[in-house]
Amino acid sequence: MALAGIDVGSVNISVVILDDGRILAYRIVGLADEGSEPRRTVDLALEAAGLGWGKIVAVVATGRGRSSVDFAYRQSSEVLCQARGALWLFPLARTVINLGAESSRVISLSDDGRVKSFATNDKCAAGSGLFLESMAYLMGVSVAEMGELALAAETAEEVSSRCAVFAESEVISHVHRGVAKERVLAGLHRAVADRILDLVSRVTIRQEVVVTGGVAKNPALIKELEAKLGIAVCLPPEPQIVGALGAALLAVDQPQQ
Repeated sequence: MALAGIDVGSVNISVVILDDGRILAYRIVGLADEGSEPRRTVDLALEAAGLGWGKIVAVVATGRGRSSVDFAYRQSSEVLCQARGALWLFPLARTVINLGAESSRVISLSDDGRVKSFATNDKCAAGSGLFLESMAYLMGVSVAEMGELALAAETAEEVSSRCAVFAESEVISHVHRGVAKERVLAGLHRAVADRILDLVSRVTIRQEVVVTGGVAKNPALIKELEAKLGIAVCLPPEPQIVGALGAALLAVDQPQQ
């Protein structure tokens, strides 16, 4: 029998269907998309897996909007689900850096896979996906291409402010001065990486380091993080479903009777 994990974030809903230790299917739906409801997203994932609701033993919900999933038999925290999903994908994981739309978190794991400590930043936008999205809009590029453009820069224009509001002012100033778009984007990614490193400094970093969340798809930010950490990080095949995967794995522990 299959299990479902659902992660209701601030921008997307992610669902993973798990059966016998295998991911049968997953779906990611933006909250701005038509039909972006938790139950409908599970429907889409079930269709992809070739299953009906009758095959689902249990649903576990996580994310900021987990309380809206009235058909889940259990809710769990983002920290626990991100840790569980990352460890399933990378059994040697000891640190998880989760880069979300509105917040980031760093999770330290013990040798037996338990959460030892974690640090979360949900007060400053400078290290978040929504900040990068707003900067992409400001500079007239898509979120999908901003990382590649930053990688093309030979040098980076400094964006020194750690505050999202002031960083935006710096970027506007650089653009008005005619600084090449690639250089501004390179500096912006470096500044965002610095903000994330502030958070990383609050926990003990041990390898392997796994980076999750939609922002992990940005190659320029990953490059900056690796340079500042001095190590290569592990990237899941689909970083946005790690929380939903962790939720499904928690359903394995206590399936509904």
